[in-house]
Amino acid sequence: MKTVIITGAANGVGKAVAQMLKNENLILLDIDEKNLIETANELDKKYYVCDVSKAQDIRDFITKIKDIKIDCLINCAGMWISGDMSKVNEPIYEEMNETDRIKRVIDTNIFGTIGMIKNIFPIMKKQGFGQIININSQSGVMCEPPFPIYNATKQSTSAFRKAIQDDLARNNIKITDVCPGLIQTDFYKRANNELPKEVMNNALMPEDVAKTVKYVFDLPHEITIPSIEVRHIKNY
Repeated sequence: MKTVIITGAANGVGKAVAQMLKNENLILLDIDEKNLIETANELDKKYYVCDVSKAQDIRDFITKIKDIKIDCLINCAGMWISGDMSKVNEPIYEEMNETDRIKRVIDTNIFGTIGMIKNIFPIMKKQGFGQIININSQSGVMCEPPFPIYNATKQSTSAFRKAIQDDLARNNIKITDVCPGLIQTDFYKRANNELPKEVMNNALMPEDVAKTVKYVFDLPHEITIPSIEVRHIKNY
């Protein structure tokens, strides 16, 4: 049994990943305390309320698990944001693109991933092994013009992964970006940007992404996949 930390575990892909890996020793993190507790109770797993956009929250969490062997970190926490620069004052986009919220998206999507890796790395280095899986996006593979800020966050974490993967490998730690396309979750609804049903009909299910994560997770340690894309066949 492996010890696995999953961020963003209360909803969507993070919850599906937790359910997929329920036979492992899971440590679940999320800012959504209500749904986090429900997921943790459902799976009988440990949990910590943690806002990965905040350095102090990450530091507080690390102090609680610093003496535990960590086999894998799975970064699922993220926020959605949409809107061309010329449209951000339109009612559908204005609230979502309020300056403070833009910063929160950047802090969650970029710092949340980098901050968790930076703080987990010393533990994995000391123990001599580890695995990191980031839930990235097709926006981390290609630039999609209607989502400039979201693109920027996912391209940033993709660049970070590429920059550190050799260094991690020298410490017997492997890292993978799982890059899904559109997914049927409440990810967009929570940003007040619920997508039309006809669009969501051509979306992956969270379980599809979780199966991809499980595939990467189960590979022999000497085999690594730097990046893997997964999309619905009708969503290119």
